[in-house]
Amino acid sequence: MKAAYRIAVMALSLSCTVPVHSLAQDLAGIGQQTPFSVKGSVTFSSAFYQANGIGNRRQPFNWYLTGAPVVSVYGITMPFSLVVSEQERRFSQPFNQYGVSPYYKWITVHAGYRNVRFSEFTLAGANFLGGGVELNPGKLRVGFIYGRFNRAVQEDTLHADPRFGYIRPTYQRLGYAAKLGYGTRNRFVDLVMMRAWDKENSIAPVSLESQVSPEENMALGIKSHVGLLRNRLNFDLDAGVSFLTRDTREKNLIDSANNPALRYISRYINVNSTSGFFTALSTSLGYTLGFGSLRGSYRRIDPGYRSLGAYYFQHDVEQFTVDPSFNLWRGKVSVNLSYGGGRDNLNSKRYATTLRQVLSANVNFAATSQLNISLDYSNFGVSQNRGVGDLFNDTTAIRVINGNFGGVVSYRPTVGEGIDQQLTLSAYMQNTNDLNRFTEQYSNANTFISSLGYQFGMPEKKLNANLSLTYNQTDVALRKIMNLSPNLAVSKRFLDDKLRATLSENLQFRRTNGQGDGFTSTTSLTVGYTWLRHTFTLNGGYLTNRYQAQYDGLGFTDFSEMRTNFSYSVSF
Repeated sequence: MKAAYRIAVMALSLSCTVPVHSLAQDLAGIGQQTPFSVKGSVTFSSAFYQANGIGNRRQPFNWYLTGAPVVSVYGITMPFSLVVSEQERRFSQPFNQYGVSPYYKWITVHAGYRNVRFSEFTLAGANFLGGGVELNPGKLRVGFIYGRFNRAVQEDTLHADPRFGYIRPTYQRLGYAAKLGYGTRNRFVDLVMMRAWDKENSIAPVSLESQVSPEENMALGIKSHVGLLRNRLNFDLDAGVSFLTRDTREKNLIDSANNPALRYISRYINVNSTSGFFTALSTSLGYTLGFGSLRGSYRRIDPGYRSLGAYYFQHDVEQFTVDPSFNLWRGKVSVNLSYGGGRDNLNSKRYATTLRQVLSANVNFAATSQLNISLDYSNFGVSQNRGVGDLFNDTTAIRVINGNFGGVVSYRPTVGEGIDQQLTLSAYMQNTNDLNRFTEQYSNANTFISSLGYQFGMPEKKLNANLSLTYNQTDVALRKIMNLSPNLAVSKRFLDDKLRATLSENLQFRRTNGQGDGFTSTTSLTVGYTWLRHTFTLNGGYLTNRYQAQYDGLGFTDFSEMRTNFSYSVSF
């Protein structure tokens, strides 16, 4: 127990380098739980590197220590993480984060660093330091959180430490979110509200170079899922509206007399000339039959949509998809289809509108218990139409269709007992067809990839081998590139699986415009040994790269590299 206690203390002292989170814990059986325990693992790794013919592409030697101790107090599990290396680290925002979400029956409490998701377009996983509670008595669904979403970071205008360059300032950001809903897991509707704001005085005035301004945001959302007909019919809805003020320092107000939404929201957040109102919608409807299913989805997000309770949105997009699938011949044949389209420039302010169209199909045929055939086809088209202004130019407009067709055949022959074998043949063709006559000679491309593989295994003797041959040919403007790659890997276990060894050889022969272009060889060996709770692993690799031809007046130098890694891991 003393050793475990030391490891726990070390984890607490070193966890400043890695984010730490814990999962929600059930307190119902707390009386039957062990009062205190520490479990986990610690790993020490070192790496050696040497290059000949070129400059080193990494340090000749480095080491690092990683750990994942887990402290349990009356059944409340608190996992920690740590990383220590010889390289100096510095973060403008400290990385020590600890949080816990214990629960008892229908009550869940959040404390510390947490990320909670109420809906996609409001509070959607942004990390915060604070607290909250979620209550689910019966069919009532209630949630509330409050905390700090960003800590204040001062701007380093003097570049005091040139090793880290310019430090971007960050205003302290506070916020809260609430959820009120009704229903069960299969049928529910939630109303969500999230509000966040930056404190202007939390940092010194920033320079124009930073392009950082204090923001304020209120986002409202509705999230629903309805499953009917024994969950054969499913409907999902996630919608949001966001009121965002990009700079609360701006003094120029806007006339909200003719805009009821802005007039109403001005009671709760600052509204000025940098304010905007945005909407987002994601919905889907699916029905499952005995022989297949049909699903359709629609998504639309306004340009500039943001919520300070989420990290990223793909905005200025409208898209739809239809996905039918069905089974034939008593399930031996399965067909999956998909068709969709999309566009951007929803507010008609871009100089061009980009249109996308996608069609894909997959057919899988289980001919026998030994033979399986899979065919794939996809067609992805992108085009542009004129938008606003006179900047659109037909000579640079995108008109591209990417087609892909191929298949995989796998056969597992019946041989003697104790031997497993499988043959796999795959072939794919991809064509990039540029329909713009001004650019087609530069961007048209054709690629053919084929692979033949053989797998051999003797489970009783703990022996496995893989042999494959891959052929790749790509035709682009003014160049035809061909690669031929034979690969071999053999693995074996010894001493009741305590000792493991894997040897592999990967070769790649290159040709360009019909002329030999050299080869690359990679040889690697991995040996691992496990004794009780200790694991030792040694991995070595040797790469050789030889050039036979030179192109475009560039000189290519032959080189070789050797890499060796050693690691020791102990679990407790």
